[in-house]
Amino acid sequence: MNYLKLLAGLCLIGSGCASKPLIEKSAAPFEKDTCLESPLVGLWTSDKPEGDRITFNQDCTAVSVKCQSRFQFPPNATQNGIFNIKVLESEGPDECLDSGSHRCSVSLLSNSATLTCDEKVFKLKRF
Repeated sequence: MNYLKLLAGLCLIGSGCASKPLIEKSAAPFEKDTCLESPLVGLWTSDKPEGDRITFNQDCTAVSVKCQSRFQFPPNATQNGIFNIKVLESEGPDECLDSGSHRCSVSLLSNSATLTCDEKVFKLKRF
């Protein structure tokens, strides 16, 4: 699936779209399809910023529409404990994570998750 087309379609539906397109290639940090079986893979909505849409990809990269960000997450991001994510770029509101590395944990149910990174808490629901 072409994620730029997906994001463009979401931009037509939602508000607060980026004035510039996000870069599609995220320089996957792991082997192709490393996160293929991760329960995070797919499209989620977030409460911060309100109505944000985040796509977690099979290559352990992700894109946030309202935060205008791209980030990398490790294959073990759904296991108990703490892990690091790397935000490659971020141009969204203060509620978003800044560029750089962040310590995170996730509590995952089938269609909802709570992602806590550096004391910022994001409530996610599968889209």
